[in-house]
Formats: sequence, structure tokens, C-alpha cells
Amino acid sequence: MTCFFIKEGVYAQSRDKVLVLGESDKLTSLVNKLKADFDVAFVKNAEDIAANNFKLLILASENTVDAAYRIPVHEFLKKGGNVVFLGKETFNYKPDFQNGTLLSDFKKDFEIVWPERDFKIASVDKPEIKTYECATCKTISFETKNRGMRDVLLGLSVKNKASKTKNTLNFRAKGSHFMDLLALEIKDTKGKKWYSFLPVSPDWETYSVSLADFIPENWSNGAQAYPLLDPSTADSLYIGLNSSTVWKEKAMGFTLGDIKIGENRKNSYQPSALLQTLRYPFQTIGIKYPEWIIDPFFNYRKLDHVNLITKGNFISQVSVPGTFTEVYALPEFFYEHPVSTSGTDTKKTYDNKENRVSRREQLLVDKSSGAVVGEFIQFANGPYKLGSISSLGVNISEIQAKSGISDLIANLIKEVAGKPRIISVAVNTTEKKNNNSIYPLFKVNIQNVKNQIVKGKIELLINNGVTNTLDIALVPNVNKQYSLELKSLPANFSLKNFVWKVRLTTANGMDELTDTVDVEKAMLASFKFLTNAQKFYPDGRFSNHYFGDAYGVRAMFAYMDYLKQNPQAKSKYPDIWAGFSESDIKNSAEKFYDMLVARQTSFGAYPMGYSEHAGGYNVADGGQMALSIMQSARYISDVNKKNSYINSVVKFGDWAEEYYITPELSAQLKISHPEEYKKGQALAGLYGLGLSGKRKQQTGPSWVLADIIAAQILLSKQANTAADKSRFKAIAERNSRFYVKGNYNAVGYYQAEALFWIYLTTHGQDLKELIKNNLKETFVEPLLKGIENDMFLLGGRATLKALPLIYYQRYIEDNEDIRAVLFKYVWNFAAEHSSSSIYNTAKIFPKAVHGESLATSKYAALSSLWAIELIKPGSSLVSFSTN
Repeated sequence: MTCFFIKEGVYAQSRDKVLVLGESDKLTSLVNKLKADFDVAFVKNAEDIAANNFKLLILASENTVDAAYRIPVHEFLKKGGNVVFLGKETFNYKPDFQNGTLLSDFKKDFEIVWPERDFKIASVDKPEIKTYECATCKTISFETKNRGMRDVLLGLSVKNKASKTKNTLNFRAKGSHFMDLLALEIKDTKGKKWYSFLPVSPDWETYSVSLADFIPENWSNGAQAYPLLDPSTADSLYIGLNSSTVWKEKAMGFTLGDIKIGENRKNSYQPSALLQTLRYPFQTIGIKYPEWIIDPFFNYRKLDHVNLITKGNFISQVSVPGTFTEVYALPEFFYEHPVSTSGTDTKKTYDNKENRVSRREQLLVDKSSGAVVGEFIQFANGPYKLGSISSLGVNISEIQAKSGISDLIANLIKEVAGKPRIISVAVNTTEKKNNNSIYPLFKVNIQNVKNQIVKGKIELLINNGVTNTLDIALVPNVNKQYSLELKSLPANFSLKNFVWKVRLTTANGMDELTDTVDVEKAMLASFKFLTNAQKFYPDGRFSNHYFGDAYGVRAMFAYMDYLKQNPQAKSKYPDIWAGFSESDIKNSAEKFYDMLVARQTSFGAYPMGYSEHAGGYNVADGGQMALSIMQSARYISDVNKKNSYINSVVKFGDWAEEYYITPELSAQLKISHPEEYKKGQALAGLYGLGLSGKRKQQTGPSWVLADIIAAQILLSKQANTAADKSRFKAIAERNSRFYVKGNYNAVGYYQAEALFWIYLTTHGQDLKELIKNNLKETFVEPLLKGIENDMFLLGGRATLKALPLIYYQRYIEDNEDIRAVLFKYVWNFAAEHSSSSIYNTAKIFPKAVHGESLATSKYAALSSLWAIELIKPGSSLVSFSTN
């Protein structure tokens, strides 16, 4: 193997230099093109990467390279280096199993272990364990019927069976919807433990796991290579459940079969790229995952006989002629397997979104399927800050044979090494001070890759008109952030659809970051994400928090009505509609409501998606689900289904009244619950939290009422009988006056929405004035502080603040401040180059469990509701008169 370097010059007149790692005789076409603009030097080992200060590295081997290159490449990226991956093999250490020996037939030679963890979990069941044998299989299954599973491991002896050559496990396995991650442990002959994990699907699949993927217990240095397990010292293997890594509240099961130890046909013993997806499971058990493992082609998808086209304007376009016999569609680069211990609102130690701030540019796509085959990623934060990774899933032989591909690569290298570029754009607002107006604030990060000061200009364009310009002088080899205000946002500006562009112009050339912010497209992408997320679960949920899911379903019903009135909308966004249909949205939405109604308790409470194993039912959560059902009723044409839904909400409303705190109950609670009374959670007029197992929680904070008042208002208007309407009218009027007169703040997303339901339906002008003042002081003013990414606060729920803000703009006051905040929320959600957009966040966490994955689901669901309200005003409300 021969390696070529092309290094950025120390002096301005020096030619840049680039490093190429690959078989030189198979890269002559590309190297000859590079020589026209770059110098070439030769190295022979991995140490040369670390020993030289190069700015660009090409990894272009047809074969898997020595693992000694992995950490130097990682360190190279950490220093701001730029790496181009060509082909799929460079860091492909995935084992290829052969010559296996069966470890157990499950008649004997195995044990069942009930491990004691550092955490305690209540309300779980011991699994039913069964063995099964057929002519070609031997399996053992673990299953619970009602609740989550107690931690359990299947133990097998591997002593004198594993060896230097027999270092790979192979077995068949299937999990379940709530058991999608197997815990793997090995105890060596000295009693030391080694750990790994394996994602599994609900279907039978065959898996191979190298013993090199087992990390020693308590390993705390993710920057260094961990010591590999000596297979000959392996004593016992354990496979099963670590309940800290899965959603542990529901019935679950897993089955294992034909567990073997054998050889790796590749004759290598190195950690696989699977570990790059398992940061959080390892973190949960106190192990630092190996951050130096990186392979953008892990879980690639093979495409046969395709035509490729170049995409975007990041590099100079070239013609890519002919059919490619085999290319590789890129997987989502930073998929993170979620865990259940990362928090409802995402614990800080599990929050990695800032590290994912990046610029992504598609380079090559398959013309027919749209699958991405080439991509450029510029990191703006995280361990690879200022570094970049480009990946092209094309065989080395076709790079050599087709000049268009080598031209594209050469143009890419010229772009990356040759001129300053925009590495990220984010949008916030300026901060409200001294009654000044606030404006959208574009925060632009620029990197100067040159070894000299470069003067230039940044321009901000909206709908192709220049709105702000800034002259700059870029320091050599430094990243700097510049701020540009958007001071022209008139009252008639359409937030639904606009084009934005940031343009950098220097003597070295021009770089632009631009896209169209299309709220309808982003909303539709949210629906597609949610319907796919729903498929991970068996019961109709999108996530484990039904109250959040309910907002997305509410938006789905409204959008289906919009499509009836605007059928031409179905012809837009063919990339989103590919493999997706209107019936998918309809079926997904109805499945969720049908599930709520079917699983509603006999006494009227709705399931929550969490605490179900412990008999938990919250009045507040149920109120948000009830609001969703009642508001959606206007869009449901099936009369029987509609009446069934409404009657279900009546039943819930009656149950909620059991938790209403009367003056008499308040007096009792003052004595029985003095602490809650002191906190104002036992005042007459409020509601208790709900049911916790067999215990009624009769006290509760003011937000319980805020969560149920809208459903009560809608029942007073839309219940199926006059008696129900009359009963809930009295309840709604009582609660509306109490809540407004109490002047409870509207800082949260649900309080402001609740106040608007009262505002839009009350006849009392005194209440309207109180609401307007409250909203201005406690809802609007906190939004004017210029807090970056505030839509992700409260575990993604804060994005819904855009909904009452839209109401505020329409029904109370429109000004530059309101438009600036709405612009921020819209841009972050719907701009494809926004790291916070639904397009990017949804790719990281396709399944909602806890932490960031749950926040992503809520971000999609709640944002889609304000999106449909922006597209079709009034669609998130109901049509009735307040006269």
C-alpha cells in the first residue's frame, strides 16, 4: 500500500498538500488530476499521519487497512483535518463468521443468571423461559406477558472453546418491540468482566459479534484504544437483558438460538464500527465508548446498476456518465441507540445535540431512488470541530475507470482545501433591551483554511434580496462566528415559505449556504417520521409519552382536511411522498386514537405510555389527549367513530372531576398534606395529579387545570348530549374564571394555549383583559430574551410555544418582536441546513425511547401542530361562535 500527502503550504506561495491512503496502482487517474494543483509526498505507516501537520486526507483503499490507522485518523479530525472516504472497505472490521462450534443445545451446559445491578427496578416480572428444538434449530426464549422483565442472562461456558482463531460469536436472535438491545457480557478466567451490546429486531436474524467488541469493565478513556480481550482467557459468556438500556415498563421478550463460537474469515481481530452507535448504552453502565471508531459506511446499503447525478452547488459540477454496476448508499452517519435512563427532559450528560451541529451537503445521489451516495459533512462543534468528512460510496475501480468521478473528487478537494467556507449557520434573535425591537439574528461560522489573512464579505439574502452585509478579515486557520441581523421583516412577510441565503465572497472564491424554508414540507417530513416511529411499537404509540404524541395526531387530522380542500398539495414534495401516502397518515392517526379509546380504563382514565406497569394515570396527560381528540372531531366524517371518541372524552372528563379540590377537600388537605398546601397545590379550585397505583393523589400544581381546561371547554360545545354539554359548561366556566383570576403564569407551552382557549370562548371582557396582560408579561416577554435553541427546552416540548404565539399575533398583537421569534422557530424547524431541523434530528433517533430520542419525537409532533396552524389558520382550533 502506498500513501500520498498533500500538505497546506507554510508560505503563501507553496502549493497545498494532500494525504492519500490507498493502492497507488489503482488510483493513477485521481492522483494525476491532483498533481495539477497539489504536491505529493509518500509515507509508509500510520505514524506519519500523526507526525505531520496535513490538512487533507483521502482514504481510498479497496481493502480494510491496518487498525493502527484508526486513532491517527481520529486525532487528525480532532485537529480540524479534512478526510475523504472513498469506497466502503477502509475501516470495515465487521466479522465474517465461519467454522463454528455450538456452545449449548439448551438441554444442559447453560445457566440462568439473575444479575444484581446498581439500580433497582420495581414492577417487573420474572420471564417465562422455554427451550425448543427442531431438526435444524435449538432455541431458548425469555418472555413476560404483562410488565417489563427482570434482568436476566443466559450463561454459557466458552472456556477452552474460544481461542486466538476462534474469536467470533454467531447466533440467531429476535427481540421484541420493547426489547431491542441485547446485553452481552464475558467473564474471563481471572474474574474480570467485559461488556458489549447488540441491537436486535423483532424478526429472526443471524448476528456475528467479534470478541474484540467487548470493552473491559470500568473503562474510562474513550480517546485511547481499550485492551482487547484475549479470547483464550474467556471463561463464561452471558447474553440477555440489562434493563437500564431498554423501555422496561411493558411486556417484552427475546429468543436466542444456535449460539456458536468460531472463526472470522477476514482473519482480523479488531472492534467493529457497531460500537460507534452504542455511546449511550455503554455510558449507562459506566464505560466510555471508543470515540476513535468511525466508519461512515457502517450499515451501508448496496445499490446495483444505477445512474448517479451530482447534487447541490457546494462543488463545481461535473458529468458522471454511464451506469455504475455497484455503489453504496450512505447510512445515517451518527445514529445513536437510545436508552431508558437518559431522562424525560434529557439529562445533560446524555444531551449530545450541540456536538452534532454541522453543515451537510449532498454530492452524489442515485437518479432513480434519490439515495445519497456522496456527502460532505463539516463539523461546527464537538470533537471534530472544524474538521470535515466526505464520503463517496463508489468502488475504487470505478473511480479509476470513470473520469467524471475522479473529476468530482478533485473538485471536492480543491473546494475543501482551497478557500474559506461557511461551516454552519444558526438563527436566534437579538435580546430585548430598553424597549428596542428585536430581530432575527443569523450566526454564521466561517473557517479560513488558508495560511494567510483573507479579506471578504458576508451577505444575508432573504427571497434573493440582500438584507445585510458585513466586511470581514479572516485570520489564518481560524474559525470565527459573525452575527447578521435581519431588520426587514414586514407584517406581510410569509413565514410559510421563503428562501434564505448566506454568501461568503473572498478573493479565493464564493461559498453559499442556502435553502428554501417550506413549513408544509417540514410538517410532512414530521408526519413521515412519526408514522415510521409508530411502526417500532405494537400498540399505536409513537413514543412512550402519549400526551406528546397527541399533538402530532391533532395536526395529522387537520392536514388531511387541508388535503381535501387543496388536492394539488399532493403533487408537491415527491421526495417526501415517495413510499408514503395520505392513507399512511390517516391510518396512523386513527390507530392512535383507537388505541386510547380501547385502552381507556373502566373509570375513565387514559393510558399514558409511561407508568403503565405501576398503574399510573395522570389527569394532566389525559387532558392533553382529550383536547386532541375533541379538537380533531371536526375532521372525522365517520359518525360512529366520532361519537365514540367524544363519549370517551366525556368519560375522562367525569373521572377528572374526582380530583377537583372543593373548599371542603382543601380544608382537609391543609391538615393531611401540609407541605403540598404550603406550595399552593391543595387550594380550592385546583385539581389533583391523578392515580398512582391504588393511591389517589388529590393535590396538584396549577398546571393540571391548565392541561384539562381546553378539553372541558370543547365538551361544553361538542358533547353528544345536552346534559353533558350543560354539565361541562358549568365546569368550564367555573374553571376558566378561577384560572384567569388566579393569574397563573404562562411560561410553559400548555398554560399559554389554555389561556387562548379561554380567551377565544369567553364572553367576559374582564377575563380577556386579564389574559392579554398575563400573556404579554409571562409568555411573550420571556421569549424575547434571545435564548438559543429554546425550542428544545423541556425535552422538546417548548417548540409548541410557537402555537400560542401565532394565536397572539393573530388575535392580540402583531409586531416586529413577535415576527422575529416566530421566524426563529420556523427557520430552526424547517430550514434543511439547520442542525435543529426535523430533517436532521429525525435521522439520528428514528425510535423514541427516552432522552434525546423522546425529545425528537415531541419536536416532530408539537412542531407539526403549529405548522398546520401557520399553513391553514384556525385548523388547530374549532369553529364556533363566542356570541
